[in-house]
Amino acid sequence: MMEDPDGGRLLSELRRPRGHYGVQRTSQLSGIPQSTLYDWRSHRVYVPDYDAASPTGWSYRDLVFLRLLAWLRQRGMERAVASEQVARVRAEIEAGQHVRYLFASARTLIAAGERTDRVSGENLLPFDRLEELFAQFDITEPVKELGPSRHRLWAPDLVRPSKHSFIAPSVMAGDPCLNDTRIPTATVYTLRTERDLSSEDVVALYPELGVEAVEDAYGLEARLREAVASAA
Repeated sequence: MMEDPDGGRLLSELRRPRGHYGVQRTSQLSGIPQSTLYDWRSHRVYVPDYDAASPTGWSYRDLVFLRLLAWLRQRGMERAVASEQVARVRAEIEAGQHVRYLFASARTLIAAGERTDRVSGENLLPFDRLEELFAQFDITEPVKELGPSRHRLWAPDLVRPSKHSFIAPSVMAGDPCLNDTRIPTATVYTLRTERDLSSEDVVALYPELGVEAVEDAYGLEARLREAVASAA
């Protein structure tokens, strides 16, 4: 399968800590409830890049690896095992290895093209199409839903979260911004909700924007907040 440009861009951003998010924004962009983030950190299940900061902060790549950890847990993998495997994948990507497609069951984890279980070390041959037997996780894909649960965990694409927005760790500390600007989508949401401005009013403040882009930004931020509230 050929790598798409956005997928390649995201993978390249996972080799070092970039971007910086507080716990609320990390929860919104990763799809993981704040209580779970605190629990994983306190028990060293997942240690964020800015663990020693005050307050604690999470990086752009933390968002991806948190999603992977949640996905492995919802496959039924034991927490300690899932934690070890995420740390391994993180180290491999940091070292420059190309790890994008992962396949897992409750006790098995392999990467695309592999035939050896990363958890047990067991050789899984002679299956010819091994990946078809397991659920697939694409490092670069948005989280549509992290498994059947009373908590519907959704998280956006981490390169293009909506039609008129983008995320780049080097721009506004990785916060979603409107295309071709440094205007955070969260700013649009605040102007709409806290200052009670219409979309037309926001465009008057930022002439480089259009009404459609403002509505798109507002919709993205509203969904991020709704997803986190429903998982609380």
